[in-house]
Amino acid sequence: MATALSGHRPASYPSPPPSAQQASHTTGRCRMSLTSNRLYLNGAISARAFLCRTRTDMRTHGQCRPGMLREQLTYFSEHAYPQAFVKGFIDAIDAYLSMSLGGSDVDPRTWEVLAAIERRQVTAA
Repeated sequence: MATALSGHRPASYPSPPPSAQQASHTTGRCRMSLTSNRLYLNGAISARAFLCRTRTDMRTHGQCRPGMLREQLTYFSEHAYPQAFVKGFIDAIDAYLSMSLGGSDVDPRTWEVLAAIERRQVTAA
């Protein structure tokens, strides 16, 4: 309380925020990459949900509808989904197909889609 009476302010106040132009210039790239990364991950998780629905439909009806993937991709393009989202979706489908064709029995409900994509990207590099 002594400092309040003397009018002395401690030096621990934060510096003023940067101007709006500086803030958008320096953090624009970071926000963009974080948003893009989040969209990519959401696309991959959406692919896992798509695979779960497709597998359930196949078991229920006993047949495969080959056009389902094409319909889903057409839906994304018609509704202007972001490119990062579609890339995540396609990468997840690619990882699933690679694992399945490689002899692994992959259950989409318990599949660690993000880990599979990371492994796939490491081996491709």
